[in-house]
Amino acid sequence: MLAAFWFAVLGQPVFLLPFPQAADTPSVLAIAGSQVSLQRPCRSLECLQAGWQLRPAPITARRSPFALPRALPGRRYIGLSAPASRQDWIDAYGSNTRVGARYGFEPIREADTRLRIEVGSGYRLQPWADDGIGHIGPVARGSIQWLQQLGDRTRLSQQLRVETGRGDTFVRNAMALDITLQPNWTLRSSLELRHDSAADDTATQGSVQLRYSF
Repeated sequence: MLAAFWFAVLGQPVFLLPFPQAADTPSVLAIAGSQVSLQRPCRSLECLQAGWQLRPAPITARRSPFALPRALPGRRYIGLSAPASRQDWIDAYGSNTRVGARYGFEPIREADTRLRIEVGSGYRLQPWADDGIGHIGPVARGSIQWLQQLGDRTRLSQQLRVETGRGDTFVRNAMALDITLQPNWTLRSSLELRHDSAADDTATQGSVQLRYSF
């Protein structure tokens, strides 16, 4: 009854007034004909919603998780091999014969002369393998590699390796002379010496080889 009284007394004057969207039509007819809507304007909802929108994060270049870390100033290179652009490095290695780490440097790096030195320590897993002693256990290793270019066709190289541990010392000294005969043909003369202090054994071997490179 209250609702009917409100419509009869108060509602009729209100619904007879026109809306701005339909100035020539009474309000009740404009609503019934869907010419106007009682829903709040969309712009109010958009303003409220826009206030809660999150700003998109700035797009930045992502670094691959598999990429190696950048080298810091003053830090040495750590990797699996010596880079050609550096004269010192630290290398960790592992195989079925031994594991360990070593430090290497090249005091001489010229066009016709190169000298490379490595020192390190590790653990031998298999005796008398990979130029090593005949015992299993901790070892210390060192090597010197020398390369000398003699003219355009001749090259002289030498490699000295030493490993010691458990009272045993193994030494291997190999020298080779390579002479280029043709672009694909090389004549190599080599001399190699091996010594094991525990076995008190010294072996010397020499060879002359004619090599062809494809």
